[in-house]
Amino acid sequence: MSDFRLKVRAYCEKHDMVSKGDKVLIGVSGGPDSLALLHFFNERMHGLKVEAVHMDHGLRESSAEDAAYVKAYCQLHQIPFHFLQADVKGRMEQTGEGVQEAARKVRYAYFEKLMTETGAAVIMIGQHADDQVETILFRLMRGTSIRGAAGIQPVRSFGEGKMVRPFLSVTKSEIEQYCEREGLEPRRDPTNESDAYTRNRLRRHVIPLLKKENPLLHEAFERFSEELGEDNAWLEQEAEKALRDVCITKTSDRFHLSIGKLRTYGLPLQRRVIHLILNYLYAKVPTSLSSAHTRAILDLLKQAHPSGDLHLPESLTVTRSYEDGYFHFQRETHSSGYTYSIDKEQLVKLPDGHLLDVRAGKVVPDKPYLDLYYVSESFMPLTVRNRREGDKIRLPDGKGSKKIKDVFIEKKVPLKQRDDHPIVTAADGKVLWIPGLRKAPSDGKSAAYTLIYY
Repeated sequence: MSDFRLKVRAYCEKHDMVSKGDKVLIGVSGGPDSLALLHFFNERMHGLKVEAVHMDHGLRESSAEDAAYVKAYCQLHQIPFHFLQADVKGRMEQTGEGVQEAARKVRYAYFEKLMTETGAAVIMIGQHADDQVETILFRLMRGTSIRGAAGIQPVRSFGEGKMVRPFLSVTKSEIEQYCEREGLEPRRDPTNESDAYTRNRLRRHVIPLLKKENPLLHEAFERFSEELGEDNAWLEQEAEKALRDVCITKTSDRFHLSIGKLRTYGLPLQRRVIHLILNYLYAKVPTSLSSAHTRAILDLLKQAHPSGDLHLPESLTVTRSYEDGYFHFQRETHSSGYTYSIDKEQLVKLPDGHLLDVRAGKVVPDKPYLDLYYVSESFMPLTVRNRREGDKIRLPDGKGSKKIKDVFIEKKVPLKQRDDHPIVTAADGKVLWIPGLRKAPSDGKSAAYTLIYY
């Protein structure tokens, strides 16, 4: 068995890429890499059900000839052949995407559709070890996260199965030698010889120089990619745990987190928590969102000033209010006001999401509560409402009073919660209680009612 076959087989086993009996779709452009991939898994790896997939992106004059070549090869070797004539330019006009992004999305959508239709468990792509080196260098040059710096992953979930890249274990030179040894005559893309593209310049000029310094460059990059990928996978698991810890509430378009809890985690996890929140809120993360936005969010959440806003793409706003951070798609408006009159036992659902349970006599709550207050008959009927200009509450020592506004500031109540926070007043309008925050002095009379704040 050749060294090439041993490398590819060992790599497949190491990453559990395929199992005997799997139906495998292989993306075939007709070039050396993909043709060698198709030949290898159809002729040299037994026990698999191999089918070829070719897509004409309509971007090159020779694309029709490529499609005809791949189809003829598949017919000759009795390999099921799938073909799509794609309209990449049309997608670019509709979405504003670049040519590479539009082509990849059209291609991957077709792969996923075919996997469902054929019942295939695996889709194979012919990227090789030199592609890995090129990708890592390209991403590092442009600025990337740890996930991006890890490069191309050998296996990832895709559709109802997985996408695998068995040739990441071999170099471009080894693939060319395989094609020559097996008598394969692949198609050649002339654009690969142009220095108009950054990736081509890396491939044609930079990587050869690096290989002169280290002939085993691809092995060094493979180890780097695998170790970084493992580190990143662990960090993302920890970030998921941290996200659950810092989350106070969340809806489909709003996320409320505890800044104090977020600060207990190291900066790498803080960054990933922010990424997870953004991925959760955005249906599709905007391409304009960058690492600079993540840094700006973290700066806002740790700044000395207790409040502030940051506006992100597509109207997402990050708001800091003391130790609370809010991610929301539109600036929340103040409550228009509310008033409830209480003169008997009842359960009131408050606009701030809490409950006020009013019970006759002095009782002990039957479940955990946030606060409670006893009132005498002389205070009835009570009014529960949101704050009003000039509201004050008497101090416990009887020496004057304090503005409700100052109580909120003292207790660090977030700005967005102040207009909905309940205020309980007596029949004469005097403030008796700010649930969870402060109580006015009692008049010493027996309790006619117990007010429980959940």
